[in-house]
Order: sequence, then C-alpha cells, then structure tokens
Amino acid sequence: MKKLYLLPNTLHEESSWSYTPPHLDALIAESEKGGYQYLKRFHIPKVPVYLLNEHTEKPAELLKITEENVGLISDAGLPCLADPGSPLVAAARKRGIEVEAIPGPNSLMMALQLSGFSGQSFAFHGYFPREEKDLVGKMRTLPKGMAHLFIETPYRTEKLFKLLLSILQPQDQLCVALELMGPHSFVETRSIQEWKTRSLPSGKPRAVFIIQKATL
Repeated sequence: MKKLYLLPNTLHEESSWSYTPPHLDALIAESEKGGYQYLKRFHIPKVPVYLLNEHTEKPAELLKITEENVGLISDAGLPCLADPGSPLVAAARKRGIEVEAIPGPNSLMMALQLSGFSGQSFAFHGYFPREEKDLVGKMRTLPKGMAHLFIETPYRTEKLFKLLLSILQPQDQLCVALELMGPHSFVETRSIQEWKTRSLPSGKPRAVFIIQKATL
C-alpha cells in the first residue's frame, strides 16, 4: 500500500448523493457486501475487498495489502467517525503511508446540524450501555450545557427510545434522527415531556440520538 484514501459513503442505499472517487486498486470495508455495494454504487471497477470491523484483531496487518491505492469506507459515512478505521490510519501515518481524507456525508454531523443544538460543545459517546442500570448511570452523569451524541443498532432503536423517555428528566431535550439521506428520513427535537405523547416511525431504523440536559 502506497496511499490510503478515506472515502465518503452515502448513509442510505436509496440516496441520490454521489461523487467521483479516485482510482482504486483495493477497498477496505466493514463487510464484503457493503464493499461490493459501494463499488457498484459509485461505478468503480471491481477490485479486491478487505475487511476491517470490530472483529479485526490486528488492523495494522492490512497495511501489508500489495495493491497501491487503497480506499477505506465506513457504514456511518466517513471513516474513523463512529467507525473502526482510526487504528489503521494511525498505523499508516506512523509507517509513512500517505493518507488523504475526501469530504462527504457523516451521520453524526448531519444529525447535529439538523437537531438545532449548538455545535459549539458536543461529545460523541458511541453506543449506549447495554445494561439498563449502566444506561441510567450514564444518563444521570451527562454534563449539562452540551449536546451528547449516541448511536445504536437498528433492532434496539425503539427499545432505547422508550428507555430514554423513562430515564431522562421531562425538560431534557432529545433529538432522534432516523434513516438520514433516505427518502423517509426523520429528524425531530423535542423535550422528553413532549416525546411521551409521540412515537417513532415503525420498523427498525438506523438512528442517531442526541441528548441535551436541561440547565434548570
């Protein structure tokens, strides 16, 4: 590998967003399916697809890829943001491999923009704690005066939404952003008290949750 491209990806398979990728000799993706879909979506000639995900024990081993121009993609839009790509980038820079980031969509930044919360102070926490008691503890200790971003697997979106309504205070603010860049994307920001009279769209949508604790 001589150069590593950090490539943007659309957030939804039905999105019309596009760009012109650089020449690639290989691609690194979170799954083979996602990698080949990316090649097809952006009209890239078929190249080898290598995997980098939560099961990859030694990301730096991917630097041994013999192809020269290698792209890295993320299911979340941009590599290294809510994505396991950071260790690979760090190892590449350490070894003197050129790394170029190409701008594009990212679910976290788009959700924050659309939420109406200030972008002056925010934190990304990754996935919510799995155990309810840990979730309660996490929500109680979130600092006030800033936006807190979380993601979750689609099959837990509805469950997490209901848990947050039971844990957070009535005046806390919650933004739920679903299926961004899709034809049926959904973004609403309301107080917990207001959310208790509403429901989310049905299904198992991909979601970004943003919480802002009430300052009073």
